[in-house]
Amino acid sequence: MILLKNSDMVKIQASVSKGWLHQNGGFIFPDQYYLDPFFRRDQDQKMNRFVREQFPDFAIYNMEDNLVQSGYVKDNQILVGAIQPNMILAAVLGAQFSFFENTDSDVMGKPLEHISSADELPVPETILNHPLIKRLGEQMQEISNRSPELRIIPPFFWDESGRATIHGIITTSLKLTGDNIMTLMMTDPDLAHAVHQWIVDAYVVLIQHFATLGNLPVTSVHVGECAGTMISSELYTDFVVPYISQLGDKLGAIRLHSCGISDHLIEPASHIKNLRIIDTGSGTSIRRIREIMGNDFEINLFPPTNILQQGAAQSGAVSWLDHTLSENLGGPLQIAFHLEGDYDVRNGLIIFEELEKRGLISGGRLY
Repeated sequence: MILLKNSDMVKIQASVSKGWLHQNGGFIFPDQYYLDPFFRRDQDQKMNRFVREQFPDFAIYNMEDNLVQSGYVKDNQILVGAIQPNMILAAVLGAQFSFFENTDSDVMGKPLEHISSADELPVPETILNHPLIKRLGEQMQEISNRSPELRIIPPFFWDESGRATIHGIITTSLKLTGDNIMTLMMTDPDLAHAVHQWIVDAYVVLIQHFATLGNLPVTSVHVGECAGTMISSELYTDFVVPYISQLGDKLGAIRLHSCGISDHLIEPASHIKNLRIIDTGSGTSIRRIREIMGNDFEINLFPPTNILQQGAAQSGAVSWLDHTLSENLGGPLQIAFHLEGDYDVRNGLIIFEELEKRGLISGGRLY
């Protein structure tokens, strides 16, 4: 038996948002940032230096919120198609990218808003012929020819770990259909199931395609089910769990993200095949996760936003940490947060300092 030190069981990693970078460093995010890999690499390197200067002693990085693993980031990496996954899927179906210079990007349009039949959905394999998908593949080839020393990180990946990233099933169907998916699940459940099956099939096709092009085998999948808390446990069981389970079968270990208080989703989520990590926050009961998943199961956790915002007392962050560690029962835990423009940086830093003071982490950063 290998005995783990406390510092092996608790980890912490934080990042800064585009809004924070714009507000504090004057950085902007034009179309080129998302569509030109060399432009992005140059700007990311500048932002990396800026963040390192701001937080020389803390594991706080310039990275996509909760998707990048700092231990798998190297200086020679270049990201291609580093766009949020449900935006790529929406664009393939006809939505238009909407880029903002001072904050995160989005898409305009809901391409499946008026869907009435599963026959309207394209065969998943045919989306590989879409100009956007072909252009991303061409960019990868161009980089390989021009700069073979660079390690290409393909679309749907953010580092060299091989962990693919997608939005969750209901989260993606909301992006594609708008609120209509909420009524479809009750008025036309067969069509809702067809949409969700198409989403799974499309993501699998795209992930396997770009993993092959990038010579980056899939090791696991982050499933960002951000909208899961908007539906009941019964609907989650019927319309979400079976489809994420397919991803677990086809692609590998699942890291399931759920925004907001997710207590009612823990039991149904526990039935997802190949579930290895639950990533949640905003007051979700860690004790409840431990009761259902056990003390060896990995939990990734965000602090509630109210303890990080301007005007919040630092004592609130310490109290939250005390409560979290008590409920965690010594199991593997990773804490993460994403600094926004209206957060008090000190309220985030005190979480780092408290963990180090208690001997649960070692100080410093990886890059």
